Amino acid sequence: MFENGCFSITYSLLGQSPKKTTSSNADIEIVSQLESDLFSVDIKARSPIIIQSFEYTCRYEFKNNTAFFANGYQSWTDTREFKCRDKMRDIGFVGKVVRPLGAIFANAGDYKIAKYSHRKGVFHGNGYAYVRNGSNIELFGSLNERNGYTIIYADMNKNKIKLAKDLDGIVINDTYNVFSIYFTSNCYDKAFDAYFAKLAVKPRTLEKLKGYTSWYNYYSNINQEIVLRDLDSLTQSTPEINMFQIDDGYQTAVGDWLSIDYKKFPNGMKVIADAIHEKGLKAGIWLAPLGAELKSKFYSEHPDWLIQENGKPKVVGPNWSNFCGLNFYLPEVREHIRHFFDVVLNEWGYDMVKLDFLYAASAIPLQGKTRAENMYDAMEFIRECVGTKLILGCGVPIMPCFNQVEYMRVGADMGLSWSQGIYGMTTHREDVNTRNAIHNGLMRRHLNGRAFLTDPDVFLLRDYNISHSWEQRKLLAQLIKLTGGVLFVSDDISRYNAEQKKYLDYMFSETNIKIRSIDLSNDVYTIEYEELGESRKLVFSLKNGEILTKI
Repeated sequence: MFENGCFSITYSLLGQSPKKTTSSNADIEIVSQLESDLFSVDIKARSPIIIQSFEYTCRYEFKNNTAFFANGYQSWTDTREFKCRDKMRDIGFVGKVVRPLGAIFANAGDYKIAKYSHRKGVFHGNGYAYVRNGSNIELFGSLNERNGYTIIYADMNKNKIKLAKDLDGIVINDTYNVFSIYFTSNCYDKAFDAYFAKLAVKPRTLEKLKGYTSWYNYYSNINQEIVLRDLDSLTQSTPEINMFQIDDGYQTAVGDWLSIDYKKFPNGMKVIADAIHEKGLKAGIWLAPLGAELKSKFYSEHPDWLIQENGKPKVVGPNWSNFCGLNFYLPEVREHIRHFFDVVLNEWGYDMVKLDFLYAASAIPLQGKTRAENMYDAMEFIRECVGTKLILGCGVPIMPCFNQVEYMRVGADMGLSWSQGIYGMTTHREDVNTRNAIHNGLMRRHLNGRAFLTDPDVFLLRDYNISHSWEQRKLLAQLIKLTGGVLFVSDDISRYNAEQKKYLDYMFSETNIKIRSIDLSNDVYTIEYEELGESRKLVFSLKNGEILTKI
């Protein structure tokens, strides 16, 4: 499928103006090879060069009802199948109008490395993609993503597919492998089985996580009383669980992980882990190990330990009081990170860390490496720090987490209402959004059990502090059970009625679910699957969460 394409390269020799080329010349040699299932491209620099852009475009005949799967940049980025009449979102009206905010939003997505066309029928994904016609897919994916993020474009109007590589940050002075793209055509599961076998990726565990996270009821307003109360009510009501996770809100500031808010947790965090263990569960805790907010003690004491841009710490996210990324390549920063992981995991005794906002590691190129290599280096370093304890990754590009994490968030945060309002419709692709969470959980189902066990996000059955109807709550829970290996609730179970308790028992039960097919058309999802050996069908409207058919 990659035959008879053309290159477009913009590069510069050190200290000289950019040049453009479509083929080998006196400065560079382009060597491409097309085999039965592999398309590879090397660039040989005759003298040191900097690549501004590297693209390969080939013809691809899209059919009328063809669907193109566009994998989002990181775990929160909206991910789905697109058809010719669809249009891909970008950083959003909010990010464009409030430009300082938009500049911060941009660090969480691919807005700096991908081209957004704003036209119907033109899409792009990251790392791998597929084209689906009926039950068959043509899958093509990178085998060397560490060398640089691969962006895969589809133009259904012009019948073209384009490969591009983010090589920002590096100087090439010898032979450099730009693309190694594996491609195959088969049914959905067999195609992804083949791709992950080629990547030599497999899950570190197949044990599902079932239990609780504090975030989606209290957010950062947690305390010792709330946590221990919910722990007691959950374990008294639900025996089929194995994990209880504390989320954001126990620390005095993001970045000051060992500085506990003793007004909330007067006895510290070890006591909480001990209480969880006494109930026979694993204890989990949330951190953003590569971030520090501006009001943190870490930021005021060690601004030089943060990623620098134009001589100042770079703000990489708008959360809390805005936060910056840690430069984990600095020896003193690595020691700092090792130390707080050692305390959390070994002194406090937590069994799992939910690690969030990890995209900070690749906000800008560091150390003469690509953004992708920065992210791979960061995940390998974190794995080293955590050792044999469990990792639930979140807010991070997907492929650098292969072989490094046991569990992985695959979608945006679930909202407490179905509609996200005007702001939700006009902001960036990584923001809190129930519908995007649904898209991502369904469309990234291929990752579950192949790369890691996936976390499509929490299910919520309570009838207070939430705007979803009871039918919408059950639907969201069913979708999570269909696609995920992490089943977390955030409710105070002691307030459940009999119907809620019955559905909670169903959620944590083993029912041997296997998805046969998923189709999205005009905002209506059709899912065919097996449960307990029986064929079932679920059809629902993404617009309002109405179940149209359930067999």
